[in-house]
Amino acid sequence: MNRTKTRKWAVRVAVWGTLVALFAIGCNPLNVAAYFLAREEKVPARYPLEFDKEGPKKDKEEVAVAFLTQKAPGAGREFATADRDLAEKLAKRLPEMAKESKKKIRVISPTQMDKFKIANPRWKELGTAEIGQKLGADFVLEVWMDKMRLYQPGSQNNIYEGRAEVTVRIYDVDGPEGGLKDRYMHPFAYPPGIVRDASVMPESQFKMYFLDNLATEICRYHIDTKASTGIAEGR
Repeated sequence: MNRTKTRKWAVRVAVWGTLVALFAIGCNPLNVAAYFLAREEKVPARYPLEFDKEGPKKDKEEVAVAFLTQKAPGAGREFATADRDLAEKLAKRLPEMAKESKKKIRVISPTQMDKFKIANPRWKELGTAEIGQKLGADFVLEVWMDKMRLYQPGSQNNIYEGRAEVTVRIYDVDGPEGGLKDRYMHPFAYPPGIVRDASVMPESQFKMYFLDNLATEICRYHIDTKASTGIAEGR
């Protein structure tokens, strides 16, 4: 038996061995089939962070991204640091998901953004694309968080029901007309479609899961992902 045939035989044995093991523990055959199909299925990004194929950066391999996260006035005390916390989670999650899709994305760290704001007290008067240029970014994602809550209204903070309305504006720092390339709104719910008794975990932990999943959902707009990637069920 030559090497090619040996390799094919080994792959077949591994696949069938896995199927037998899954059936042995009582898995539904339809679920097993769905599992293998979902492993390879990719959901394309709606707003990929890519250079124009005819533009000056067409041969650049790495994309540099900056996040400018802000929250609407009047957010509750539990969201006092939500904009900074979300920026940190996005800065970590986006490169991780990009690597899974074999893309190179570097995020301007929230610390760099903080230093820029301190050095430029009137930074809000600058255009978003201009801020990105000064930080060495190719794209800036301006994330605006509004109508945030962790609890179900009227529950006296006894039931978790996280919600937020998020608007994201995508700026190409080299683009025309201020660089605004796209924008979208994302109604966010965590956990999706259910509520949770607040006695099961402290508020700080629930808020961490809330922001973790929000960061993942935002990144899914910009990176091709597996169909199974998304909300961490059971958390």
